Amino acid sequence: MLRPRRRIWKYILALVLVGMIPSGIWLGLAAWRVWHFAPEAPPDAARLFDTRGRLITTVGLRRQPFISLEELPAYLKTAVIDIEDSRFWTHRGIDLRGIARALWVDIKGRGVIQGASTITQQLAKLHFLTPEQTITRKIQDALYAILLELRFSKEELLEIYLNTIYFGEGAYGIEEAALTYFGKQAHLLTLPEAALLAGLPKAPSVLNPYNNPEKALERRQVVLQRMVTLGHLSEEEAEEAAAAPLELARRRGGPAPYFADYVLSEITNRFGPGLVRSGGLRIYTTLDLDMQAAAQEALGNTQGAVVALDPRSGAIKAMVGGRDYMESQFNRATQALRQPGSAFKPFIYAAAIELGWPMNALLLDHPQNYSGYKPQNFNGEYWGQVTMKQALTRSLNNASVWLLSQIGVQKAIDMATRLGIKNLQLPDDRNLALALGGLTKGVTPLELAAAYAPFANRGVRYEPYAIEEVVDRWGRTLFRHRPAPRKVLSDETAYLMTNMLQAVVENGTGTAAAIGRPVAGKTGTTNDARNAWFIGYTPQLVAVVYVGHDDNKPLTGGGGSLAAPIWGRFARVALQDVPAEGFHVPQNIQTNIPVDTFTGLLANEFCAVRELDAFIIGSAPTQAAPCFFGAAQPQPYRLSQEAGLPSDASEQSSNVQPVAGAAGTTEAAFTAENIGVSDTAESLHTTLPLPAGLPDVIPNIPYILPEEGNPPPAGEDLP
Repeated sequence: MLRPRRRIWKYILALVLVGMIPSGIWLGLAAWRVWHFAPEAPPDAARLFDTRGRLITTVGLRRQPFISLEELPAYLKTAVIDIEDSRFWTHRGIDLRGIARALWVDIKGRGVIQGASTITQQLAKLHFLTPEQTITRKIQDALYAILLELRFSKEELLEIYLNTIYFGEGAYGIEEAALTYFGKQAHLLTLPEAALLAGLPKAPSVLNPYNNPEKALERRQVVLQRMVTLGHLSEEEAEEAAAAPLELARRRGGPAPYFADYVLSEITNRFGPGLVRSGGLRIYTTLDLDMQAAAQEALGNTQGAVVALDPRSGAIKAMVGGRDYMESQFNRATQALRQPGSAFKPFIYAAAIELGWPMNALLLDHPQNYSGYKPQNFNGEYWGQVTMKQALTRSLNNASVWLLSQIGVQKAIDMATRLGIKNLQLPDDRNLALALGGLTKGVTPLELAAAYAPFANRGVRYEPYAIEEVVDRWGRTLFRHRPAPRKVLSDETAYLMTNMLQAVVENGTGTAAAIGRPVAGKTGTTNDARNAWFIGYTPQLVAVVYVGHDDNKPLTGGGGSLAAPIWGRFARVALQDVPAEGFHVPQNIQTNIPVDTFTGLLANEFCAVRELDAFIIGSAPTQAAPCFFGAAQPQPYRLSQEAGLPSDASEQSSNVQPVAGAAGTTEAAFTAENIGVSDTAESLHTTLPLPAGLPDVIPNIPYILPEEGNPPPAGEDLP
């Protein structure tokens, strides 16, 4: 009976021995790497190339020679040790108390979420390992740390750390960090400057004092307080240092500095700063330097952002995050969350199109009271009722809010989310102000560009990306972008939206963006003209222009007068060598159907305002509009400030009176004044097409107030 048990133990022992073989091999290789480690060897810099192989910038060549510990201020070394590894002088590479605390948090969190890295472990990660957070990696960096402690003295380890750790902004080592952020050598750093730099290695991008000065100063305060707690600084010294203003050196630039920062942040997060610093990486990006130069030139001295994508892949072709990188490194293309204004309206209209609303469906453009929410049109002008296409072309606020009230706010939220709007705040944004871009948080230009791209690309969405491929110094591919297309709209919905947005550029609010080829787009302007937008696209390129002051001061114009001309200047140059191409028309779409703007019916030569609409075959109107010889163009009416009535003070509350009609239609009366016929008081009646299922009488839609009870955003006051 005992023999089988002995045999089992033999098997177990054999398995243990077999398992120890690869572990022993790994440990031997690790020891060999540590013993042959030469930290003073110059790094092989990473280089960024554009889509045509042209050099954009180099990262890593600015590293300075090694600085000995004796050359550095005592408070700098103390600050780094206190904030990063307070038991550095006593542990042997790993901090057992820190590990126990981290493991307890990991167990409670059921994942690797807590760090316990000593300075020695950070050196192991920086020079020998990749940055992923796994249990295996933690074991590996602990073993490497023990080996490093056996190989080097504590002073040597601290010296290596201070000379090789990443401080952000492409700066490796304390000497380069001091030159980058303060324009001085490390031995000249003051206590406030030393404390700020000591806090950066934890999260160089997040704590970057150029991009996030408030967070950098908060981190400086944490470092100073830690030094006080450990008895290395008095309260008075800490208070004096904390009161010192943040005075940074001017930032370094290049042909695409905002884009380079964006790529460097992504690469560092993916591969770790060590490989970026010394791995000889060749980073092939999506940027086109010619388009980049065109974007920078078009923006000129205007504060704002320009970002351009290829809608057929999501590749970022140009990115300008501000008018002057040296003045401000805040990347408005990727970091600025701003109210989009009417630039958000296409998501409302796309949801309606998808629900079956044709572009000739009539929207009510009356003053409405939605439980206290009273949107207004630009200049107080109202058209009574117009086609959906005309409402979008003219950027009519009231018509857009009415449309949202009919299709339901959730449908619009679902559409915007599907297209790529990621910063909606629910439930706060679930209200009718959504139709006018009244968002709690806002959107970034890059986010908005990616959300418009499916309109240009037959309903297919790609995530925007900046890196095509990363190759190491030996030519091995470390990363290659793999596209992941998603069909988010039908071909028909994408084209019908494009058809309407082409009218915005041809004869609507975006005419300044016309460049002599097929272009679709939308303007956007927020309250008091604080933000101005134009998002435009061709089949080959989608680009966003944002204009706005960082201090939120009003602008001198809106999206049509400020942003659209910049877009036109950029696109004209960016596409000068790209053959013009029309938008794809699905086979089941019928185009160029003449429609009367004010009835939605087939237009004849007597209709004063006509539009050329597109329909799914079989859905175009067949009834003729009641236009006749001598009819004048209908004019908008204007509300008086006192009575809230049309400014002609007539007894009517509008020139077009909707009355109850059959389900799916609304009957309206056009007075002689409205259709331009003089000397008659008779009314002409016609049946106006609306999608089936709409209520006969327009309801009083309740407006959902934000939780705080604040009034909703007033929408935009410019188209």
